[in-house]
Amino acid sequence: MHSLIIAEKPELGRAIAKAIDGPSKEVRGVIVKKNVTITWAYGHLLRLCEPDEYDAKYKKWRKEDLPICFENWKLVPDGNKKERVMQIMALIEQCDQIIHAGDPDDEGQFLIDEILQYAQNTKPVKRVYINDNTPANIKKAFHELIDNDEKLIAIGRSAYARAVADYVVGINYSRLYSLALRRSGMSVGRVQSPTLGLIVTRDEQIDNHVKQKYYEWHVDGALLHEDVLIPFVFKPKSDLLDDGKHILHKEILEEIAQQVHQQDVQKVKVEEKEMEVRPPLPFNLAKLQAHMNTKCGFTLAKTDQITQTLRDKYQAITYNRSDSQYLKEEHFTEADKVLPHVMAKLQESYPVDYQIHSECFNDKYVTAHHAIIPTMSDFPIQALLPDERKVYEEICRYYIMQFLPPIKKRQVIASIKSEQGELRAVSTFILDEGYKQFFQPEKEDDGDHEETDSGKFTLPKGNYEAVLQEDVFVEKETNPPKRYTQATLIKDMTSIAKYVKDKEIKDILKKKDKGKKGENGSIGTSATRSQIVETLLKRGYVVMKGKQILSTQLGKDFYHLLPDEIKTADLTAKWWVIQEDIKEGKADVKTLVDSVLEAFIPHLKEDLSHVKVESVPIDDKREAVGICPVCGNKIVENTKGFGCVNYRNGCKFALWKEDRFLQGIGKTMNKAMAEKLLKDKYCLVKVMQEETESIKILQLGIRNGRAVYRLLDYQKTQ
Repeated sequence: MHSLIIAEKPELGRAIAKAIDGPSKEVRGVIVKKNVTITWAYGHLLRLCEPDEYDAKYKKWRKEDLPICFENWKLVPDGNKKERVMQIMALIEQCDQIIHAGDPDDEGQFLIDEILQYAQNTKPVKRVYINDNTPANIKKAFHELIDNDEKLIAIGRSAYARAVADYVVGINYSRLYSLALRRSGMSVGRVQSPTLGLIVTRDEQIDNHVKQKYYEWHVDGALLHEDVLIPFVFKPKSDLLDDGKHILHKEILEEIAQQVHQQDVQKVKVEEKEMEVRPPLPFNLAKLQAHMNTKCGFTLAKTDQITQTLRDKYQAITYNRSDSQYLKEEHFTEADKVLPHVMAKLQESYPVDYQIHSECFNDKYVTAHHAIIPTMSDFPIQALLPDERKVYEEICRYYIMQFLPPIKKRQVIASIKSEQGELRAVSTFILDEGYKQFFQPEKEDDGDHEETDSGKFTLPKGNYEAVLQEDVFVEKETNPPKRYTQATLIKDMTSIAKYVKDKEIKDILKKKDKGKKGENGSIGTSATRSQIVETLLKRGYVVMKGKQILSTQLGKDFYHLLPDEIKTADLTAKWWVIQEDIKEGKADVKTLVDSVLEAFIPHLKEDLSHVKVESVPIDDKREAVGICPVCGNKIVENTKGFGCVNYRNGCKFALWKEDRFLQGIGKTMNKAMAEKLLKDKYCLVKVMQEETESIKILQLGIRNGRAVYRLLDYQKTQ
């Protein structure tokens, strides 16, 4: 019997081939071994048909044609993937059975099922679940094949239902509001619109913030019979807090202080505890994107693209679009081979201890994918571009950290109880710096959440007596929340449930992500979040100002115009419930689509003729030289350079033809250079230096929304 294995991606297909004994040769994305043929998809090979592919009348947008919906949404090969689809269909004809090797999640099930359905396959199909690409795990998985029966196909059908429903939302709401506002490109989406809502709400909280004064009570306590002064800060009970966080009236604290002072000598309890702070977990894609945005200013899309290059071109890292920060036990046993290889490649050395079993090694927390870590690939590291190397090195170092000791701390806590709260003092001492001797992760990533020190003091644990000294009432002001960066935005996309007020919806969103460490009531996926942010920039709903991402007046006006069912995360929760019913055979695709139409149709009766949105529309017909790396709109050529069409809405990005830096190396920006820099963020240039011509790398960077350059030595690699 000849089997055809269809994997979801090349990395998995080649890993399966390596796990099967015997010689092999890859030809045009197909590997033949004994009585097995292995091939793979490249993500989704099929797409849903556009409305005008059903009927040409839909090419013109008209309100009377809404809602647009079809009983059967057809799938067709996506763009240049038709040849691959035909190739797989031919392989299906030649085999006796098929082994479905999509990722072990809803989307992975659908991705291969849709190919089989498009090919009208009638041959038997088995299903293999591969969570990890190590040879031992792959061999084990192939000994546990199951039938790809109706129960599994229903799981894929739920993912198809979501894809159709998303399409119906996008087509109908986007056309309705584009027509009503008389401007094209007013896109709406189940994930896009709530993400815009996060930014708009944050900006309005900041813009409308009114500073309020609040007060803290600080007082030193002199211990009797001890030469120690303890700096206490009063921690009130929650029912005393005026706004849930602060005491806004100084008189309240003065009255509490007076009551406490009625007792001349205070009883002080001193406790002591030791704690360990473990290294941050390895990266999933969202954490890596946030980290690179904070540390290096990389956009989410840039980090996504670099990880794709590291995986596909160099096989330097494991699957890059993972939502998991955990690893299998197999990775722990392989670490003594992987880490020496990685450290040699980095030319760095650390005192790793292979007996340290990090919390990241936990089979039950590995979802369809595991954390992003380096591989044993023997690629030339000097071939990496500077920014590619930065991403690779961070992935490596966060993995190396798992085998370094934790930070050890001793904390001394002194407290004086009262009816209204307690006076509390905390002092922390580092006993062992652990991994922080070598690495300094961002504070938000290192798990270090103990109380802030009120001042240094040390005492053995026990009970003491103290006399309180002069009171100090510190006046402070409330601060607005911080503007979003792409880093903080993607973190909130993974935990948007915390902003949902409806308890039922909040619980559903969290239930949806049950078992997913790093996702806690989320919208979007690791593969789509950067695209969502790029779309918001491209539409002019938001702009970048340095590292901050701000909503435009257009974005604010449009968000407030949208109906509640679209602009909140509620839709994701409600759809998930229906999708679960589809998996169990209690609902079908029509059930989900009908819920979309039911919410949409009443809006057709609304009169939006009086509604206007601010901001200058972008309707520039000039040829695009590239995409603006700041706001996502197109870059066009003008007499002075290559600028963004979104300049009237605040985007200042441009590549000037007579740039001083370029003139300094004897260059003028031309169209070919601009295209290359916008696409790859670098280009090769010939530079005359002291009568010697040399090839250099001209690298494009962005600072405060403007182009900056630097020149690097070019080392030609094989």
